[in-house]
Amino acid sequence: MRGIVKSRPFVKRTRRGLSSGGTLPFVRGRRRGKDQPSFFSSFFKKWGLIGLIILLTSVLIVFLLRGTRYNPTYLIKTIEYSQETRAKYGNTELFVLASKFLRGKYYNTLRIGGDGKLLERVRQEYPFTKSAHITFLGNQKVKVDFDFYSPEFLVKLGEKKFGVRGNNNAEELNPSRSLGKTGFVIDTPGYLSGTSSLSGFFYEVDFTRYKNNLPKIQEAFPKMKRFVYLAGSQNFVVFEENKMIFLFKEELEHQLQKFARLKGYYSGYNSLTTVDLGSLTQDKVIVGG
Repeated sequence: MRGIVKSRPFVKRTRRGLSSGGTLPFVRGRRRGKDQPSFFSSFFKKWGLIGLIILLTSVLIVFLLRGTRYNPTYLIKTIEYSQETRAKYGNTELFVLASKFLRGKYYNTLRIGGDGKLLERVRQEYPFTKSAHITFLGNQKVKVDFDFYSPEFLVKLGEKKFGVRGNNNAEELNPSRSLGKTGFVIDTPGYLSGTSSLSGFFYEVDFTRYKNNLPKIQEAFPKMKRFVYLAGSQNFVVFEENKMIFLFKEELEHQLQKFARLKGYYSGYNSLTTVDLGSLTQDKVIVGG
């Protein structure tokens, strides 16, 4: 016999009932969550503290820098240039330019990036400057060191010397300084002694030809005492031992080969005083003694 199941009356649950006694589990979970810190609250507490620390640190740094950045001790009034710099170039106009750039500035403002700023300014007028370095000596005084790129070769006009780095890139050098002493020297005839610049110097023979051929000439004439360009022409003269050897700008390698054969096989070579390898003709070698 089946048991009798007693039916339960249907009870309609109201919002009031849910809120008072019949709270569902997920609702209870939400209510418990209200008692815990929210994500945004934790975020702002954490990063707000970090931001406050950064702000206080920045204020402290600014306060410390204000005490040193404009400290009169660091105000640059005296500039000296190293002996190495003076020995290499020694151009007072360069020193005047650099001094104008530095004087009146605070060394602290140049401690980071100051070398590059000075180099950039100087290179506008002296592009062969390789590097610049500023050293603080104390008591409103700094020392400056410059280094320079060596020229490809030197051109001598009378008592003047010019460092050459391109067709239109040359500067007058002090013959007593190392830049005016270092490198191969192209001499010129005495009638150019009054010339004050290299204007027109590369008209017949350009810079590239010099740059490519000078090493070959030096190798072929290891005892060369003087190398002269006959300005206005396409010819050169090599002074080696007791000889004058004439060269033409074209077919240089062929001329040097002829010279090597002459020197190696001609029995009267030592007594020769003039050798023309191509200034008059490429067909033959003209000698004199």
